[in-house]
Amino acid sequence: MKILQKYITINLVWATLVTLFALVSLFSFFSIINQLEQTGQGNYNVFQVLLYVLLTVPRLAYELFPIAAVIGSMVTLGVLAQNSELAVIRTSGVSRLDLALLLSKSAMIIIIIAILIGEFVAPISEESAQQRRSIALSGQITMKAKHGYWTKDENSYINIRKVLPDNKVENVYIYEFDKQNRLRASLHARQGEYEDKLWHLKDVDQTRFVLDGVEIEHLQQASWESLLDPEMINYMVIKPQYLTLCGLTKHIEFLRENAQETIQHEQALWTKLVKPFSILAMVLLAVLLVDSNSRFTPVGHRVFFGAATGVLFHICSQTAGHMSIVYFIPPSVSVTIPTILLLTVISYFLCRQ
Repeated sequence: MKILQKYITINLVWATLVTLFALVSLFSFFSIINQLEQTGQGNYNVFQVLLYVLLTVPRLAYELFPIAAVIGSMVTLGVLAQNSELAVIRTSGVSRLDLALLLSKSAMIIIIIAILIGEFVAPISEESAQQRRSIALSGQITMKAKHGYWTKDENSYINIRKVLPDNKVENVYIYEFDKQNRLRASLHARQGEYEDKLWHLKDVDQTRFVLDGVEIEHLQQASWESLLDPEMINYMVIKPQYLTLCGLTKHIEFLRENAQETIQHEQALWTKLVKPFSILAMVLLAVLLVDSNSRFTPVGHRVFFGAATGVLFHICSQTAGHMSIVYFIPPSVSVTIPTILLLTVISYFLCRQ
């Protein structure tokens, strides 16, 4: 069994990684085509496009792991069946349940690789990709810090603490400098909304530094004309699903403390928690789909069927996850249901053998 375990592990990991490389290459190519439409805006050129796509590869690989896993497991068992090795394994006393346990142990390597990429590589590279793209497109310095987002607009430095839907922001700090880099004025607005190419600020505290001293003024409303628009802000914002588990947890706590909506971040959190089990379910599914006597089924057919199965499961998972937003179902339920159901069905049929 140790020899068989090693043999299956090598074949499964190799087939999954090759499949993942092919999928990532294909989707990266489509991403390049999509990004080329924005070349010419600011400093966003072909080199910037290639760098952006390259930095998004870890995130793309993490998202495609379940599909790569089901194709890899289908190919692995398919090749064994085509060479009559799977029939020999089964007739030697290895049941489907035993084969599933062997695949589960082999899948742990794939799951560990996926977790490492998703937690330690993808978030960092994705943030770098978004920042570089933002700077290239807008020509402005933009960065994400502990206390919100920072950007530069001519002689002003802007700090936005919260970015909200519908072109709204909260807690905006603006620091205006003169040509000698001396602080000339500072402004704090508790709310802001972009409309008619202007920022309409509410509840504004303005401080001006003059020769005679400091002038402080409070305004209920004020208009602010800036090159910064919601599209540029969106370039800076990292989507919840691209954050780490630790980052998501802290962000959810922060939103709850400030009475903000957390459902999208909770959905992303549960999606990350369920991801390892989704990969395991995709690997085990091949045990039910591949017949040990199907010697004459082409490998290409297995690849296509595996890809279709993985895409179908991905669509079902995404649909169920978004139901939490539409129908106010707890994300812990809507996100986990597809994987739990699939694992239950697989366990039922394996135990019947």
